[in-house]
Amino acid sequence: MAWPFLIVILFENYQASEAQIGLIFAVSAAVSSIFGLYVGFLSDKLGRKVIMLTGCMLAGLTYYGIGAAFELWQMASLMVIAGLMRPTIEAPGKAVISDNLSDEKDRELALNMRYFILNAGGAIGPLIGISLALDHPQTLFYVTGITYFIYALLLTFGFHFSKTYIAPSHEGVIRFRKVFSVISKDKLFMGLLLANILLMFVYSHIESSIPQVLARSGIENAVKWIGLLVIVNTCTVILLQFPLLALLESKNVFFRTRLGVVLMGVAQVIFIFTPEDYAYGWILGTLFLSIGEVIAFPTLSVQIDRLAPAHLKGSYFGAASLYSAGFAIGPLVGGWLLSHDAKVGLFSVCLLSVLAIIVIYYRSQHYAQNRKNH
Repeated sequence: MAWPFLIVILFENYQASEAQIGLIFAVSAAVSSIFGLYVGFLSDKLGRKVIMLTGCMLAGLTYYGIGAAFELWQMASLMVIAGLMRPTIEAPGKAVISDNLSDEKDRELALNMRYFILNAGGAIGPLIGISLALDHPQTLFYVTGITYFIYALLLTFGFHFSKTYIAPSHEGVIRFRKVFSVISKDKLFMGLLLANILLMFVYSHIESSIPQVLARSGIENAVKWIGLLVIVNTCTVILLQFPLLALLESKNVFFRTRLGVVLMGVAQVIFIFTPEDYAYGWILGTLFLSIGEVIAFPTLSVQIDRLAPAHLKGSYFGAASLYSAGFAIGPLVGGWLLSHDAKVGLFSVCLLSVLAIIVIYYRSQHYAQNRKNH
């Protein structure tokens, strides 16, 4: 609802430069990535409910603070805190699904459903966000904060009626080092983590660099075009996710991921050749990026679910959140290159990253097959 419009607000209301905006988004994503590693462990140790409810309440308060901020440093600080709260909801939320479903196919479907519902909200949010960002930008953040409080209330009911209860672990703090050691020695997981970091780097530009290009292109009603890109992205996911899931059901997750990444590569080619003020070109590229996303992204959680031992689900999902390092690097690189008018260079780097991802996934598939045979 609020995140895509922060770029326009930072640019128009706070006169932030491309590099400043990129740095703010990069730091926010970086703290989310690093903190996510420990949050997953905490959800295994203290329980999913405590971590998720705490995250929702603090996120709600943070967005209220963003609405009340009147200086750039205040906005930047609160955006970093908002990034800190994201993994407290994301990683434990995925682990809860694994906790409550024993069948592998059921978990895959549930994780796809979760992704679908998030994008349904992502389609509705920008519709509200466009009108509020244009006329009442502060109210936009207050509404976002209230949404988190409502989510916390719904989670309370959900945990109350949950059939499965995973008892928190009360082992010593040293356990985190042991868990980290186990995960870091999992070669397949580390390979997938590297590929997913690159994937998030490529994808991050739809939320940071592309809105900056449009905001600074001089195009009329830039906010509306940015909102339309978000709507195209989320509506594509909503309309195509389950038809494509059914179509590709017989294919393994590695094939599905590679296919999605190839389509994201096509999007980078379109972005390279699209003039900055030609909005329809950006929409076409976003469409290809979104189709690639809807094929590849749901498989990321499925991969982690199948790799993780039952007692370390939260820790593995938390460690997997390190892929958001790509979200940190993306805005930083994008902001720096755009400040030097290097739009073509930026999306050329993204295209090279796509090629690297395909190679890593191909090798990971062979490694997984060899490990399974042994």
